[in-house]
Amino acid sequence: MAQPLRFLIEESIVFVTTRLKNQSVRLSDEEKKIIQETLIEASDHEEIVLYAYVIMPDHFHSLLKPNENDLSKTMQLLKGRSSRRINKGILWQKGFYDFMIVSEKKFKEKFNYIHKNPVMKGLADNPESYPFSSAEKHIKEFGECIY
Repeated sequence: MAQPLRFLIEESIVFVTTRLKNQSVRLSDEEKKIIQETLIEASDHEEIVLYAYVIMPDHFHSLLKPNENDLSKTMQLLKGRSSRRINKGILWQKGFYDFMIVSEKKFKEKFNYIHKNPVMKGLADNPESYPFSSAEKHIKEFGECIY
């Protein structure tokens, strides 16, 4: 099946989800850490503006703005880098889900969803205790991770 066309307004923020190719596999903590480092490095190198992220056992969510490339190329780079570092062949499903943020209300909704996801799935008691998300960083910088 062909990938859907992506209409992205330049400079827009996007909520992105991508899943593992093999849905019966779960990421180890070390693999989650590698994916986390890949996202943070892309932000540090100003390839993306990274507002929030969470790496779950079989997928990750991020709220980001591509800087250097379009969204498809950005996701190709992020998924490719993490796959090579983990070294398990094709790790991710082809494609990804994206939702363009067009209002502050939607930004807050997706930001909160990302940080609450591990709590909703029973992986943590509170957002900041889950080590594979941006929640703890937001608390240190802004005093909270939920709007």
